[in-house]
This record gives sequence, C-alpha cells and structure tokens, in this order.
Amino acid sequence: MSDDVETNSEVSVEAPAPPPEELAPAAPPIVVLDSVTARDAAAPRRRARGTLTSVTVALGAGVFAFVGAPEDGTFALFDAITGARAPLRGRVTIAGVLPTRSAPLRARIGTLAPEPVLPASRTVAEAVDMAQKARGEAQARPMEVLASLGLEHLAARNPSALSFAESRAVELALALSTPSPLLVALHEPLADVAVNLLGVVRERIRQLAASGACVVVTTSSPADARALGDDVIVLHRGAIASGMASADVLPGTVPLLVAWVRHAEQHEGLAPIRLLARVLSARPEISSVAWNDNQDASSQASEIRLSGRDIDACALALADAATEVGAVIEAIAPASPGLTRLRAATETAEALRRATPGQSLSSANMLLPKGAR
Repeated sequence: MSDDVETNSEVSVEAPAPPPEELAPAAPPIVVLDSVTARDAAAPRRRARGTLTSVTVALGAGVFAFVGAPEDGTFALFDAITGARAPLRGRVTIAGVLPTRSAPLRARIGTLAPEPVLPASRTVAEAVDMAQKARGEAQARPMEVLASLGLEHLAARNPSALSFAESRAVELALALSTPSPLLVALHEPLADVAVNLLGVVRERIRQLAASGACVVVTTSSPADARALGDDVIVLHRGAIASGMASADVLPGTVPLLVAWVRHAEQHEGLAPIRLLARVLSARPEISSVAWNDNQDASSQASEIRLSGRDIDACALALADAATEVGAVIEAIAPASPGLTRLRAATETAEALRRATPGQSLSSANMLLPKGAR
C-alpha cells in the first residue's frame, strides 16, 4: 500500500524590480562557448564516445551542473572548457583567453577529469607537490591539500598503487585547492571518489563559487546535479536542451532520499513507518513524504521517500524523527530520478516544441533556473 503526505507548499512573491539606475552592471562571463562542436576521445583507440554540436553558452561565477551521459557530450564539454582538446569548430574562451594556448590560464583551472592522471612519482605527497609547483605555487603544501579531504593516509603511497577512486580523490583535493581559480571543472565529484567528507566537498564548491570562480560539474546523476548546481543544464544528444521548464526534468517533489525502516511494535495505533511519516510531514525541511508499508512482512523493512530542497537537511530531519518515534533505520541512500527518466522528459519536451513551433520558446540554449534544485 502506498500513501503520500504533501506539506509545506511555498508561495513565492517576486520582489519589485529596482529602478533602472539602481541596477548593477552585469559581470562579464567567465566561460564562453560560441557555436562549439567538439568530440572527446574516450572510446577505445581514442575514438569519440560523445560529441557537442554547435553549443553556445556563457557562464559566470557560480555552480553550473551539466547532466547527461558521455554520449550526450559531457566528456567533450569537459575537454573543451579545460583546454584538454581544442574544439573542431567554434571557440571556447576562459576570461576572454583560449585555454588551449595559455599555460598561465590553465594554471588557474582546477580539474577532476573522468580518468585520473597523477604525475609519476615515488609517493602521493610528491605527486601533489609536483602538481602544485607546475601550476606556479611558490611554496607547495601537499599535506595540507591531502588533509583538506581527509586523505593524509595516502601521502606515503605510490600513486601507481592507488585505486581508481583513491586517485580521483587526490585529484579532487588538488582541483579544490587551485589558487585564484577562474574555472573549476569537476566530473562526477560525488561519485567514484574515495572521500568520506562529501559534505566538505559540497561546502568547498560553494566557497569557490562565492569567491568568483565558475564551477562546472558534469554528471550523469540528476540528483547530484540538483544537489550541487545553482543552475542545472541538461545535455541531450550533444546539445543543451531548450524550451523546457525545469519542473519537467527535475521537479521539486522528486525524492532526494530513500530509507528503509524496520518494523517494531505499534505505537498509538500506528505502525512506525506511518508515525515516522506523520512526524516528518511537520518538518519544514521536508516538502513531501511517501512510503511503502510492509504490514504483512514484519521482518522486512518499509521504504520511505523524502523530498526537499537540501539533501543534508532531509537526512538530519529523518534522523531526528526516527529518534523521536523510536523507529530503526536500516539503510539510507540518495534517491535519483535517473538518467532514463531525464532522457524521457527531454524527448517529450523536444517533441512538444517541434509540434508547436509557433508557441515554442527561443531556440537559444537555455539554463534551468535554481528552481530545478
């Protein structure tokens, strides 16, 4: 049996626009792609796995999450903006400069690539030291970089002996410590990284954006995109999806968390899962609650799904509510609408746009606003 409790509907009132003389001049964009067509080299024998096709977009300070599969062009986008590969056509500039032609500019670009490539050295600490000196830091502090993500235990290891996730964790620490960054490009910063302090990662990303950097995240996880991005941008078949409302792709009621709660004794006539749902529905952090009540299988856990604006706040609310009602949480995990659902929504929106060309939005590439989170 499935039940839903919907609470805390929000009404937003748009503030009146200030007089024209009070409007601050818009800051110039940091990352500009102008009619860019680009390919990656991620398939066997360095063949292309994905392609960008005539993409035009301008990004300023903030966190921009591009969600899509490599076949949609996420790898190609990453390579183009970091200067790893020049585009086939079009132009990519960072602060007005071509990243493929400026070593000083690339020193101000932090990267977590799909495939980690640490400098060859005897130890991880030496590799971090070499990377810091290569980007122009006069005094390298490898232990500080590693300690920022709790990776000191890797310092004496040989880089060639690290696992894939450990290598990516070291490169993530380097990317997040880039001095005076203009751009920080991160591929899947919350996945395949041997970091226990993911909350620290999210906070550091926010700090970089607040300091004026452009942070670009590429991911195949809509949930990670929503958790990290100020703006969520959908890549689909090499283009930025246009003419779509954010709610069509990443609605605010999509569950952020799923948890499994073990049955215990009835309390006030309610099973623990129902009592937990009732308590959670009153929490301001939770926008909706849904559950599956396994009443006929007392040895199994019941599933509960939570929606809200912030995954960490949802998790804390769940822990508090479980303690209050005496429920036992057996497991908890992020919930994602999944890339399949995202593709379906994109295809539907594009079909509707083609079917009603007179009423479609501009064909220019469009950013999904903060409401997408």
